[in-house]
Amino acid sequence: MDFAHSESAQAIRAALGSVLRGRREATRRTLSEVAVEAGLSPAHLSEVERGRKEVSIERLIAVAHALGARPGEIYADLARLLGSEADQPVWPEDPPVKLRLATASLPLEALRSVADFSAYLAMANPPPKPKERIGFFPK
Repeated sequence: MDFAHSESAQAIRAALGSVLRGRREATRRTLSEVAVEAGLSPAHLSEVERGRKEVSIERLIAVAHALGARPGEIYADLARLLGSEADQPVWPEDPPVKLRLATASLPLEALRSVADFSAYLAMANPPPKPKERIGFFPK
């Protein structure tokens, strides 16, 4: 298996920092706000965002939660940034598993909206009535 040229510890730290900074800026939160909520000093979080310092898994989880994201989303963004292969299957083949994965990160209100809309679609488009059978029917 060939590995990407960017796979060095320094490049991965920089990519992770970029993901965290992008998410923080997208939520319009200050470095200090996120750092305090995650239990880090603003200086340490700044160093992490610039790719200069490591971050433990525990602290990464805290930063993800402070940003309103799941750790898996952070890792998925990191994988995309590092150039994960697009031809790898992302979704399992099993429809119930797909549904669980797709709705796992939805807030309760959004999940209720999806359920209500699904129920509406099911009632608005009932399945076709079975056709009458032609032939011999035992009594």
